[in-house]
Amino acid sequence: MEGNNSSQNLRFERQEIEAVIVVGVIMAIRLLGVFLILPVFSVYVERYPGASLTLAGVAFGIYALAQSLLQIPFGWISDRVGRKPVLVLGLILFTVGSILCAIVDNLTELIFTRIIQGSGAISSVAIASLGDLTRSQMRARSFTIVGLIIGAAFIIGIIAGPLLAAQMGFSMLFYILAALGALAITVTLLFFPHIQKDSIITQRFNVLGFLDSLEIRRLLISALILSFTVNLFVFIYPLSWTSAGVGAGDLWHVYLVTLIPTMLFIYPFIRRAERLGKLRNVTLGAWALIALSFLIYPANAWTSSVLYLVGMIYFASHAVLQSLFPAFLTQRVGQESRGATTGFYNLLAFFGASLGGILAGYLYEMSEHLPLILSLLLIIAWGLTGLPMPPQSKS
Repeated sequence: MEGNNSSQNLRFERQEIEAVIVVGVIMAIRLLGVFLILPVFSVYVERYPGASLTLAGVAFGIYALAQSLLQIPFGWISDRVGRKPVLVLGLILFTVGSILCAIVDNLTELIFTRIIQGSGAISSVAIASLGDLTRSQMRARSFTIVGLIIGAAFIIGIIAGPLLAAQMGFSMLFYILAALGALAITVTLLFFPHIQKDSIITQRFNVLGFLDSLEIRRLLISALILSFTVNLFVFIYPLSWTSAGVGAGDLWHVYLVTLIPTMLFIYPFIRRAERLGKLRNVTLGAWALIALSFLIYPANAWTSSVLYLVGMIYFASHAVLQSLFPAFLTQRVGQESRGATTGFYNLLAFFGASLGGILAGYLYEMSEHLPLILSLLLIIAWGLTGLPMPPQSKS
């Protein structure tokens, strides 16, 4: 009988499935717009009047900086007034900012409109929502499924972005972003799961209380480093391919090939690891593979085989950690502070992303290998100082 109960506890309940799908779809629709411009941003922004790689990096990273600064306020407010209204507000800001990005015709104006676009900081609210609506023992799988839904949007965006930019122009992509933002608002208003009022607790929250936990401190540091290095990677990866002779409009097939392992194997892999209690080993393995990808990236003068291999290893390993870390975090904090704590997590994640994006162009201009070397050193130092582990594991 206990075995049957245990088996049932490891299966999704209907409301959990609905929550995972709706939260995943909302995030995926919004992020699809971001993913459309991601693979071509550094290539097309160079064409603005007076552009340089350094300014292109600022325009690339300033979006994430705006996101980082508003994660805590948005998460804190969602703890008090509810998740749904804050999600809608953030999506409206993203939609308006996207329209403004489409209108501008110089890089300076684009930087300012990217700030408005990035002010729709809903990631911490979405993470907290998923934590509210799923049980702890289903958390890693829930975040992995949402990650895969987002991953599908990533693949669509990565493939469609270069094609649409080549056919319709770079500015038109921002109008598409605005349309996707409006669609995400509609889905949120119509389908976002109801959370009981007593689930959003209004007691006072010790803002820095989470720092007492070593594992939460490790998660915050990990968010910063992982996001910093991913933006360095994503900024230089398409430039490596164009330097190797691949046109901007042909980058879609590169991302299609490199993301196949992520889409096919990540969810069953994490599902099995969670059932067997092996998430600790998965975390260590993903960290080691990310380090390996940065180690071999510059080793062979960027031949196509090396670039494909590096992309496959990096994107798959990054997807694993991006799924596990929010799950670990929401397992370690109560509902009364989940929005605010995930706000801190996403603040550091987006700050790392903005810093990586802003520095990417500058470092690349100094040396095409410098971003890779810096990333490798940070990944190694991060692993040596201690990686976050699931709550059931001893660190």
